[in-house]
Amino acid sequence: MIDILFVENSIGLSGSTMSLCTLLNYLDSGVFGAHTVLSRPEQETYLLGRLRRPEPITVITPRRSLKQSAAVQRMLDRLGGRRPRLHRTVLRLASLLDVLVVTIPYAWRLYRWAKKRKIKLIHQNNGFDLGSLLLSHILRVPLVAYQRGEEWNSPAVRWLARGVRHYIANSATTLASLTSLGIRSQRVSLIYPPLDLGEFDNRRPPVLSRSGFGLDTSALCFAIVGILVPWKGQIVFLKAARRVLDRVPNARAVIVGGAPHDGKSYVDELKSLACDLGIADRVIFTGFRADVPEILKLVDVVVHASISPEPFGRVIVEAMAMRRPVVASRAGGPLEIIEDNRNGFLVPPGDHEALASRIIELLEDRALSARIAEAAYRDVESRFSAEKHAREVQQVYETVLYPKSDAIAMERRADRARRAAAMRKEM
Repeated sequence: MIDILFVENSIGLSGSTMSLCTLLNYLDSGVFGAHTVLSRPEQETYLLGRLRRPEPITVITPRRSLKQSAAVQRMLDRLGGRRPRLHRTVLRLASLLDVLVVTIPYAWRLYRWAKKRKIKLIHQNNGFDLGSLLLSHILRVPLVAYQRGEEWNSPAVRWLARGVRHYIANSATTLASLTSLGIRSQRVSLIYPPLDLGEFDNRRPPVLSRSGFGLDTSALCFAIVGILVPWKGQIVFLKAARRVLDRVPNARAVIVGGAPHDGKSYVDELKSLACDLGIADRVIFTGFRADVPEILKLVDVVVHASISPEPFGRVIVEAMAMRRPVVASRAGGPLEIIEDNRNGFLVPPGDHEALASRIIELLEDRALSARIAEAAYRDVESRFSAEKHAREVQQVYETVLYPKSDAIAMERRADRARRAAAMRKEM
């Protein structure tokens, strides 16, 4: 058995946690044993409710970065462009202090949990992370980092990033970011995030009803799904919604997602904007929802409106799997998922007029909507299945752990592990 430590230290429950859950469910349990460290209690709740096999799981929350503290942010804002040299000095000092008071204590807590387990490899689920890099050196095991977006391109990061044995990029956009850091292409594999088509299956009988959200069954619904942070473009969505609701009066706009623990002010901003636009009575805020497949069944069009290039765009694939047409921002990962006017629509990031036009087109032309949705579903089946993802990730593990000359030995070990697992099941 090859024991792997999975580390997930994102700021909340998002696509990275969901992708990790899918990977854990589809890993070859006869070969790989999973030990998982999460950063948030809600991530633990999500995994415990969806993992097919019991796995060792714990929550270790890193201290908050000094760079993100209100005092440091105010200082950086004041310096801004007026004193750039001092701005850089303060940022570097905060980064150095972060290593001492945040990163090293976090790595030590990881080590205390991991040292009792026979870990052979670390899988960092959120890209390059200094804490996991330190842990890999302490445990003397290789580190694989699943990179889900751009990394801070600084001399320190470029130097430290070489300590990761192998990277997995979630898109070609992310792969390009890694190579810009000086990471050799041989050390990066492009593997798209997975989707469990057993979970995202629109043929299942619906569990939720529109009436539970105050929606009329005859209303047309369009929704944006994702964590509530400014770069995800909920403000663009609301501005587009105003035009859509003017054209299609019986339609309703739905904003699905919760904010990070420090994001309440942004939620208030969104609700205030809906009031200012005169559409508050036709916009529904659902808050965080763990039942995204069921939510997607209730809507007619799904919107992706990120104003910064999305590293991948998991919700796009989720909607496609549920046979829902998607309108997405033309930047980053969506360009690798959507072929404009065949399996979805692409619009310029931040262009609420173009976004509204495409939403209206899909709401009013149901034949077009059905054609787009069907083509999208066929693409998801062939490109983003959980089985394909797990198989390709396992190949990365094997490449890292065993040189090509040991390929036969690896296969023999795998066969022995599978036979042992089968015997345990029979007993």
